[in-house]
Amino acid sequence: MKATLAQSFDGCIRIADGGTCPIRGIIPRSWYFENKEINIAMPGEQLTCVWQTAFAKGLHNNSTSGDIPKESIKELMLALANLESVHYSVRTFQEVFGSSDVISFKSFKRYVDTHLREKGYPLHLVLDEIERKCWELCQPYYKTTLNKEDTRKLWMISNRLVDENSYPSVICQREGNWFMEKMFTTIGKMWKCSEVFKTEGATFQDLLNIVEDTVLHETSQDKMQKSMTTLYASIVTEVMKSGWVYKRTRKQANWTNWVHRWCILTPNKIIYCKEEKATPKLSQTKGELLINKHTKLLGLNDYNGLIHKLKGRFIVSNEPVIDLEVAVGSAEEKVSWLSALEESIKCCREKTTPIQKLLNERRGLDVKNEHGKIQKDNKGPTTTTKMIISAKNGKHVHTGEDEDNKELSENIVHANMEKMKAVFMKMDKDGNGRIDIEEFAAFLQSIGLQMSKQEANMVYKSVDTDGNGYVSFEEFQLYFTKHVMDETSSAECVNAMRRAFMEADRDGSGTLSFREFTEYIWDKKRSIRMSQVMKVFSEATKSGSDEVSFTDFQQVIQNGASNLMMPIIEGDINEDETSDVFRDQLKQVYDDTEAKELASYIRGRWNKFASFRRAGATGTVVMTGGHGMVADILPGEYNLVDLACFSDLPPLVPKHTVIKGVKWVSSSIPGKSGKAIFPKDFDGKIVTDLATNELLRYYGCSFADTQQEKVSLLYRHGIQDFTYENGYLEKYVTTANGGAGIEKHDFSHLDCPLAANSGTFILGKFTDDDEIHITGFKIPVRHTLYIPGGTIHCNDYLSGTWRTMLSDETDIDHVHLTRALSNENGGKYEHFQFQFD
Repeated sequence: MKATLAQSFDGCIRIADGGTCPIRGIIPRSWYFENKEINIAMPGEQLTCVWQTAFAKGLHNNSTSGDIPKESIKELMLALANLESVHYSVRTFQEVFGSSDVISFKSFKRYVDTHLREKGYPLHLVLDEIERKCWELCQPYYKTTLNKEDTRKLWMISNRLVDENSYPSVICQREGNWFMEKMFTTIGKMWKCSEVFKTEGATFQDLLNIVEDTVLHETSQDKMQKSMTTLYASIVTEVMKSGWVYKRTRKQANWTNWVHRWCILTPNKIIYCKEEKATPKLSQTKGELLINKHTKLLGLNDYNGLIHKLKGRFIVSNEPVIDLEVAVGSAEEKVSWLSALEESIKCCREKTTPIQKLLNERRGLDVKNEHGKIQKDNKGPTTTTKMIISAKNGKHVHTGEDEDNKELSENIVHANMEKMKAVFMKMDKDGNGRIDIEEFAAFLQSIGLQMSKQEANMVYKSVDTDGNGYVSFEEFQLYFTKHVMDETSSAECVNAMRRAFMEADRDGSGTLSFREFTEYIWDKKRSIRMSQVMKVFSEATKSGSDEVSFTDFQQVIQNGASNLMMPIIEGDINEDETSDVFRDQLKQVYDDTEAKELASYIRGRWNKFASFRRAGATGTVVMTGGHGMVADILPGEYNLVDLACFSDLPPLVPKHTVIKGVKWVSSSIPGKSGKAIFPKDFDGKIVTDLATNELLRYYGCSFADTQQEKVSLLYRHGIQDFTYENGYLEKYVTTANGGAGIEKHDFSHLDCPLAANSGTFILGKFTDDDEIHITGFKIPVRHTLYIPGGTIHCNDYLSGTWRTMLSDETDIDHVHLTRALSNENGGKYEHFQFQFD
């Protein structure tokens, strides 16, 4: 097979023409072309600034492999040690690189991410600080007539273009010519000097000389500066999208007001500024939201507020920390922004950037043009970006996830989650929710796999996708569903099934008889039990036929016979043998595992909690553990709401007063109150409770500021602050307004107390048993109560300032509180007001 590896992510090789072909197992750092190993050096790595600095300072000049002496790197680390985002430890540095005399770029990159980065800092911020410091260190060594700012921008551009495996750090011909073509295009000229870049590449000083000799001869200094600014934005800042938007943010519980801002999207953040000319590096920026692989997107309907009418709305969320709501003006622009945001999240997941992907794809195209015989697989899995609406551990919906993986996650992983988790527990001997290399090696030995240490490490790294030295359940689940369960996702596997079917079809009839089916399997694998073969054949002939067609054959493998058939069929698939053996054995362990094993394991794992007892001084048991664990949570990232929603618990009911025989008599005269007639023995006392979302749901209400729930407003509403002064109940409600009451109406309410000691908000509802339930709620300050239309409520007992949403477009059905003094027909009633227990 002739192919060129440009870049690989998530089990796919990017082939030269930009397509992908599925592979399973380990992706090597090199690929084979005509039986000769070709090392692929990748451009686009920001950390090459350290290699640039080492060469500029002349720390050494003898390396040809791209490696740098350890002592030289150590000297540079001392210069970086005072950066805020850097945590440099001499001991850690020595432990990581050991007795090695030189350091490769790949190992240095891993060291920066896992050891040098200060805890809590995103990697891109660390790289930015390192690059700024490196520029300070090496800037004095360059000779040029360009001004300092243009030189800095060109240097940072060159960091994205140089080969990571070269020393001195050089820009290859293809990247150099690509950059000069873009630069000449921005000044309105055509690049014709493609031979100025030597075969061995150009150092940064060479690039400076080329720019001075070519660009400055073709244009003015001013136009060149504008060109440099444009290229810097696209290559270094990597502005993926920009434009004027309306935005508001939410931190904790409260939203800010809508403001008009110039927004800039880069691969790792959204920056918002007051002015269009602002850049991500200038002081005019008003804030930013960092993009990461867990960032979620949610499309919203148009916003119709009192002040703003906004279209093209969506939310970018890093819950529970911050939400950014954006309105971009139109549905078309909304799609454009969401597409760019999905690409940004996808880059974070793949630990790359758009410019890296572009350069690597160009490199693949160049190699294809050179050799012209690269195989193409248009039937490989395609990547489709998806908008994330919600994520739950074990039930992920990822941006940019393969559609096949999404379907497997929904159709297979969910149905077999407990079984898969039980397999994971077999590997996780110490029960900490992570599988280290020692546990992995022990598991291999327990299932009878005799692998060398090198082979075991190779397989382990294919599962440890983030390279942090341990396998989480999420990584195990992704690997298992993608490489073990999803054995039929590629055209290559379908072809293998077709070849196997034709081999089994000995009489060439196009169908398999029971004899052909069983003989084929027995010839391939003598250890198969006849009961298993008969079970699979029975599944394949469910339609009533006595023979198996190719469609039946393919379907039965996809629907559950992979443990029997795939080890046979995989013999015809050309892929890594070591990984094959591991996957076969892992699948066998999965098939032999019962889901109940997980429950048994969990009981044993948490037995000390279940059998927990504490005795007081007298020996009496004063504290005990529950009869079983509610949940078993593995290490990982979770939404707090997912951790806290206990579905096994019954719904909460607030404390409430029950009054039987209450009659609601509405007034037939607009603007006049009716009567709520309570029994004469009702003393007017109702209980109070502290409002929470769970308790408010009893009356159909909720806190509006703690959830993204869409509601329909049938009328135009206004929001206004109202202040209830001392004596409001006595001086107005009971005297001027005819007495206390309760009400309901078709429009919705929002009510938010802006200060403490805000009084009591009453909610009520009638039940089917001809009784009314009433609760007096204490609403926490700055929590916004949402009351849908038709809800019985009362604000007669409020105090202080409340921010309220209401409408004047429908009548209010208000009734006074009355008690019958005699028979109802006598018409004698007395007014009363609620008292609170």
